[in-house]
Amino acid sequence: AKISNDVILINHEPQRLKLTGQVTISQGNILAFGDTLNGYGNIIIGDRTWIGQYNNLRAGGGDIQIGEDCLISQFCTLVASNHQKHRTLPIQVQPSDQNRTGVILGNDVWLGSGVTVLPGVTIGNGAVVAANAVVNHDIPDYEIWGGVPAKKLGDR
Repeated sequence: AKISNDVILINHEPQRLKLTGQVTISQGNILAFGDTLNGYGNIIIGDRTWIGQYNNLRAGGGDIQIGEDCLISQFCTLVASNHQKHRTLPIQVQPSDQNRTGVILGNDVWLGSGVTVLPGVTIGNGAVVAANAVVNHDIPDYEIWGGVPAKKLGDR
């Protein structure tokens, strides 16, 4: 694996980051593994996957699983959990909402620059997500999606 020396690891413990094979994590990435309020998660990255510059992977409260041969462009955000939204407490002290957690990217997925993937989403094998899309629903294998919120644009 190749990991840039300026990657920021937040609440990292060695067992929480699993790299299988030839993974590249470029400069400026943030890998956040959670906290005591929202729980901790793992980040698992498959062989030959390239993580571009300045991405934000936040695994607190759920796992982020990225398959093999993926291309994650620059400035993408993958969020594995959100806070609950009860009116009785300030948002920042509410634990994570366990109804939708985790992010899964299949093999051979390409995320264009600036993509945001929200909790509970699975992106299928061979899927492509256009730049600046916000993905809040699962994407089937080999489909091309884009927009806010992301919608199907075509097939690969």
